[in-house]
Amino acid sequence: MEIINFTGYYYTIDKLLNKLSFEKRIKNNDKVIIKPNLLEDVPPPCTTDVRCVEAVVSYLLERKSNLKISVLEGSGGCDTWKAFNVLGYNQVAKKYDIKLIDVDECRLVKLKNQDALAYKEIYLPEEVFSSFFISMPTLKVHSMTTVTLGLKNLIGLLPKKYYGRYLSYNRSDVHRVGVNKAIYDLNNYVSIDMTIIDGRVGQQGSHTRWGKRCNPPKNVIIGGYDALEVDIQGARILGYDWERIKHLKVLSKREIFKEGN
Repeated sequence: MEIINFTGYYYTIDKLLNKLSFEKRIKNNDKVIIKPNLLEDVPPPCTTDVRCVEAVVSYLLERKSNLKISVLEGSGGCDTWKAFNVLGYNQVAKKYDIKLIDVDECRLVKLKNQDALAYKEIYLPEEVFSSFFISMPTLKVHSMTTVTLGLKNLIGLLPKKYYGRYLSYNRSDVHRVGVNKAIYDLNNYVSIDMTIIDGRVGQQGSHTRWGKRCNPPKNVIIGGYDALEVDIQGARILGYDWERIKHLKVLSKREIFKEGN
């Protein structure tokens, strides 16, 4: 796990991935999925800066030109294709000949886990399970889960066809079953191979468009292969004791869910 001071996306991502020996890690992989946080069609720091994702894509293709890279997202508060377009992801996809995938239009797989807390059966994008999976959230707080980082980012994998009928939010069923339980289940179904948190600025006050930019900016990029540890460091940088954050404590096995939580 590494925390790198921000000095431009290309330089900082290059330094981060070199320190993490990322080239060796993907040597035997043919496909990479990048999952940003595009909650709404509003600019960073509410959403993952496309320049951060572009820096990762460029790094990968410079070292393995035949790598198949996809950016996959299921936006919560708007149409995913609108977010891709407004936030510049369409342009990056064309520039590097990579694929954009809307969770609500892709092939799904049905999985079962009787030990799950909320979703003993679940539908998730099939391609996630045949690719090196990178969670790339932005560094920000959340009104219900304290922080929304790499682990919570998996909520965007839930197709609205099955999980968007509770409230107007496209993945709103997580509020019916409990957001922390949903995060726990998703991270037991899906293995995050790497997390990169865009902490160039950071957002506080709210996870929505109404949130405020961190002042001063946090000025870091955080990355690593241990998804929990990366999120713990992200929480600390935002000023929180990670052991007071429900989903981090549960996923660290330091707490169990009680009925109703």
